[in-house]
Amino acid sequence: ITGNSLINANTLMGFIILIGIVVNNGIILIDYTNILRKRKYRKSRALLTAGLARLRPILITAGTTIVAMIPMAMGKSEYGSLIGAPFAITVIGGLTVSTILTLVFIPTFYSGLENSLAWMRSQSVGVKIVMYGLMIGLSVLVYFTVDTFLWQLVEFLLVITGVPASVWFILNSLRKASDKAIPENEPIVIKVQNLVKIYERDGRFTRQWKAGLAIRNRFGMDKEYKSWKDMENMIWQLPILGFMIYFVFFFLESGFWIFLLSIPIWFMLISIYVPIRKFITSRKLGRFADFLNRSLKFLIFWGFPAFCVVFFHTRWQNVALDVIIGFLWYLGLIIYTTSTRLTREQVNVNRITGRFGRIRRGWYRMVQSIPLIGSKKKPFKALKGVSMEMENGMFGLLGPNGAGKTTLMRIICGILEQSYGKIWISGVDTQEKREELQGLIGYLPQEFGMYENMTAGEYLHYQGILKGLKDPVERTSRVDYVLTSVHMIEHKDEKIGSYSGGMKQRIGIAQILLHLPRILVVDEPTAGLDPRERIRFRNLLVELARDRVVIFSTHIIEDISSSCNRVAVLDKGELVYLGVPEDMALTAKGHVWQVEVGMTEFDELSEKYKVVYHMRDGLKIRVRLLAEDKPAPDAIPVQPLLEDSYLWMLKKVI
Repeated sequence: ITGNSLINANTLMGFIILIGIVVNNGIILIDYTNILRKRKYRKSRALLTAGLARLRPILITAGTTIVAMIPMAMGKSEYGSLIGAPFAITVIGGLTVSTILTLVFIPTFYSGLENSLAWMRSQSVGVKIVMYGLMIGLSVLVYFTVDTFLWQLVEFLLVITGVPASVWFILNSLRKASDKAIPENEPIVIKVQNLVKIYERDGRFTRQWKAGLAIRNRFGMDKEYKSWKDMENMIWQLPILGFMIYFVFFFLESGFWIFLLSIPIWFMLISIYVPIRKFITSRKLGRFADFLNRSLKFLIFWGFPAFCVVFFHTRWQNVALDVIIGFLWYLGLIIYTTSTRLTREQVNVNRITGRFGRIRRGWYRMVQSIPLIGSKKKPFKALKGVSMEMENGMFGLLGPNGAGKTTLMRIICGILEQSYGKIWISGVDTQEKREELQGLIGYLPQEFGMYENMTAGEYLHYQGILKGLKDPVERTSRVDYVLTSVHMIEHKDEKIGSYSGGMKQRIGIAQILLHLPRILVVDEPTAGLDPRERIRFRNLLVELARDRVVIFSTHIIEDISSSCNRVAVLDKGELVYLGVPEDMALTAKGHVWQVEVGMTEFDELSEKYKVVYHMRDGLKIRVRLLAEDKPAPDAIPVQPLLEDSYLWMLKKVI
């Protein structure tokens, strides 16, 4: 960048010495992390808190020293270019590297090393013998075959890290579904504890960073930039900004570095503008404050890129390159501002109509698909601390669409990862033994596909091969067994495309029964079936639940009342009821009323209370409704049904 050479023995020695600075900062960082962990901080939170505590002193020390050394690094005199510039460049490079090592590499290495040691200690004796034997053997081989100490050290490090990593990779590659994960004589019990699922949530570092900012805000540590005292940070930011502008636009000669460093200057301007905008707003200057803020934002956000493009043209004299850079820069700005507006105004892109509606929808969809600048995460909590136990028999999950039923079932099956909470199957953690436990589970989603040009027998033979049933005799026996179990053996030679909806659902059940699972998970299997098929399918699940756990989700009350031993009601990700269906009906006792009213009174009741159903009876309307207290003078209480209780629970949640 400066045009001075770094090829010098003194600079190399100084560089090595300066890297040693990282040891002191690293020791302080790890020591403070351990202190925080003793105070019950989680490891990730302790590392982040310790890093933030060391961030300010490290950056101030390194930043001021680097700024002080830059003029020497730019020296062009004979003495400066031979001695002063290499020395200054060494200091700048060493401090930069040591700062990055302290704030990024050391916390990552510390966390990874601790996890690796914990994994190595958790392995069986046989795995430990193989792993340590390989490490010792390879280390001895390196010692006797490699001559130079430096390469010995490098290869020792490769052995120490490479052997455990290879063993970990092999062990994880060999993991597969097994029906022996739980002993056959042990009953299946699924325990769900405080389960939380958040879709599109931020990464771990971002979550910890935002949590730290929230804590600072809660304790009043964030500055509001309402007085001149709050603007004291500008004392060191503005001089650095001024130097960067001089260094990039007046000193540097390389076009590449001018372009590259102009982008950090733009971000510095934006970061300085934010507190200035808050300060101007707090001055209560009325329209002038709004005008000043808009003008500053326009000059920094939109004007500075234009200045840069013009400046590049004066240096490069390359119109094509200037146009490309300007186009890409402003395209990124337009995408970012459009995405921000869509998120802020919560625009539903699919509902946009009117002039150029199709073009606008296409543009907005493209914007939302671009990572970093266009795609905005919208965290959504699908499950909110759900806890329950499931044992042999039919377990019903009841709730409206979007209640979290499918999310819960997919987490139990190992398809989705929970955000927080735990699930144990007969005491085995599903996160630790996910692949092995999947051999116990059969999952039938709400929508699934089959090869409709095949017969049921051909299709199930094909699926059996995929599930590892290689022996033709055993596979034929298993196919006949599952078809008999779902009462479809007489239709095994018919094309699947000729089946009714209920028959296809039964073939779906037969497919997941092929590996003889002890847990069946079926997601709204009766949706879209006629009453006769729904009853047949419900009875089939009851038969299968005699010797296994069947988790059955639906929003049809009748399916639960006539088949399930236990039921859980979910709404908006929360568990609102857990128990037997008979007791569930009692939850609405004293809140179900029947009354006969006229048309005018009916409209008033409909607006005020939850109407279960109504029926015209001559000039009157007979109404069944839910109410905390007596809704009308002649209303009479009636015995609640399961549907009444279900609606009453949802009404209370709403």
